[in-house]
Amino acid sequence: MNQKNLFLFAQDTNFLTALELAVRFGKTLIVQEVDGVEPVLYPLLRKDLVAQGPRYAVQIGEKMIDYNEEFRLFLSTRNPNPFLPPDASSIVTEVNFTTTGSGLRGQLLALTIQHEKPDLEEQKTKLLQQEEDKKIQLAKLEESLLEALATSQGNILENKDLIESLNQTKASSALIQESLAESHRLQSFLDKERDAYLPLAESASKMYFIISDLSKINNMYRFSLAAFLRLFQRALQSEQDSSNTEERIKSLIGSLKHTIYEYVCRCLFKADQLMFALHFVRGMHPELFQENEWETFTGVIIGDTIRKSDSQRSVRDQIPSWIEQDRAWAVASLKISLPGLYQTLCFEDEGLWHTFSQSSVCEQDFPSTIVKRISIFQQVLVVQAVRPDRLQSAMALFAAKVTWLDLHLQYL
Repeated sequence: MNQKNLFLFAQDTNFLTALELAVRFGKTLIVQEVDGVEPVLYPLLRKDLVAQGPRYAVQIGEKMIDYNEEFRLFLSTRNPNPFLPPDASSIVTEVNFTTTGSGLRGQLLALTIQHEKPDLEEQKTKLLQQEEDKKIQLAKLEESLLEALATSQGNILENKDLIESLNQTKASSALIQESLAESHRLQSFLDKERDAYLPLAESASKMYFIISDLSKINNMYRFSLAAFLRLFQRALQSEQDSSNTEERIKSLIGSLKHTIYEYVCRCLFKADQLMFALHFVRGMHPELFQENEWETFTGVIIGDTIRKSDSQRSVRDQIPSWIEQDRAWAVASLKISLPGLYQTLCFEDEGLWHTFSQSSVCEQDFPSTIVKRISIFQQVLVVQAVRPDRLQSAMALFAAKVTWLDLHLQYL
């Protein structure tokens, strides 16, 4: 038993044997892929120890096993939301190692400051260290004061040594408090300097979770945090320094977008690259999508709205005659799902839409009066409903306009 750590799965046949050996010899036992807390572990977790002379024992199954104080137990699971019954939650310390938005944002901000302003990060570290040292000194002064009062004899007012000690402690405490206040002021100033780079960290954090969602489309589309951090650092190093912080941040965000998009597209099947482009746009620019627009585009609410329409009337009679018959249901769905948009489009004016309906690049031939009144994503919705043959081109054009990815359209 020279091995310090023992690894095993909860379903292993030798689980009890390994547990007994780890408890007896004081090893660290790491149980992987657990679905819950096994009943046999409860005496260990509660530390139901039985004294047997100079040693302790604990019951594991039907055996009493000698308990070594160096024994440690870790349970791990891939489930991000494991269920712990009430009796187990009170005796188990739960630690979540999954990447969170706030945690990643702080990590990316620290990387940015280390690269952009290393002196700032060094000052903050020194301030935190000094602050902790001052707090320790203050605690020691209070402790010594209490000890002096507790051990003093006779009348306290006549004890000159004690009074002098109290005055010195008071003066030292006042100086430490002033130092702490100054430290807080400096730290607030440094935090403001750091927060100037917060938009970059927030944007980068969004990008990571956007590409993490790709695994829902295909299990092969998995990107590690380490790979993302390398791309982030590459983007930091690729841009030239700028005296204007705001311009520098905008430049870094743009560079990171291009780096991430190019890197991910090389890893995707061609059929999924356009899907990623739109997913990337929606994650980075949610303000471009009004209520129900994305759901209408993806087909989430179309079926329900159509079924709620007046079944006694012909769908064909509800839309203008210039729209092809096989697009009647799609246009009717658009009308029901987004009535405000449909009214703005003025589909009843056939002359207005004649060029659009006949154009081989209709996504670029919207009526000039309509283009000024609808968003660029609403243009995609119109193409999807009326001219689905040009939908892919419209989607690519939309992604390029929003993210300035013109140089990367070859991936689409």
